[in-house]
Amino acid sequence: MKSLTAYEEVKQKITEDLVRGRYPMGQALPAEKDLSKELDVSIGTLRKAVDELVAEGIVVRRQGRGTYVAEHDLKRLLYYFFHVVKHDADKKANPRVELVSLNTAMATKEEAGKLDIKEGAQVWRLVNCLYLEERCVMIDQITLDKKRFKNLTRAEFINREGSIYQLYQMKYGQTVVRSSERLRASLASKQHAEWLDIKPNSPVLVIRRVALGIQDDPIEWRISTLNTNQYEYFSELQV
Repeated sequence: MKSLTAYEEVKQKITEDLVRGRYPMGQALPAEKDLSKELDVSIGTLRKAVDELVAEGIVVRRQGRGTYVAEHDLKRLLYYFFHVVKHDADKKANPRVELVSLNTAMATKEEAGKLDIKEGAQVWRLVNCLYLEERCVMIDQITLDKKRFKNLTRAEFINREGSIYQLYQMKYGQTVVRSSERLRASLASKQHAEWLDIKPNSPVLVIRRVALGIQDDPIEWRISTLNTNQYEYFSELQV
């Protein structure tokens, strides 16, 4: 087994502290000199570890103020995880999400594989309509491990403050830091066509996404169906 370098060990220790809740969302990490002393490493080693955490979106640097644990706000939702724009639009419109259903079920083989749980384990299944300019443009079918989200209720989901990922983070301590996605062209089913107000078998884009946490643990499995008539999937890479 490959041994970790000094900075990788530091990164692992900070990550473990984040998972345990030592540093809550939005809170600053200790000053570099204090943290390097605590971890018994040089400032350079500490900075290299923190650089990787910044690159992964787990912590953010604020000029003149320090390094903070990332939290999900509207800007992060729109520009990091939200990828739908109108054709030829220069910017993203503010989204509105409406819950269609929230039910308990037993995980299928696919759901179990994506969430790293046992087939047949209890899961939440949610259906969301995402609106732009008061038009439903995308349907999200979301699956969550019930063990991670034990007390989730319809009222809590509907009345949440902020985004879905903010709810995961603030209420359940589940922080989504990145996602793994696959896209494919498809045709709208009768149910999707009804939700999206299009004809059955109209062209749609299907996005299959696993949302991952701080330790690359799967938090959410989502299948999104997008009406591509006036809207498109938008991706922007930053280096």
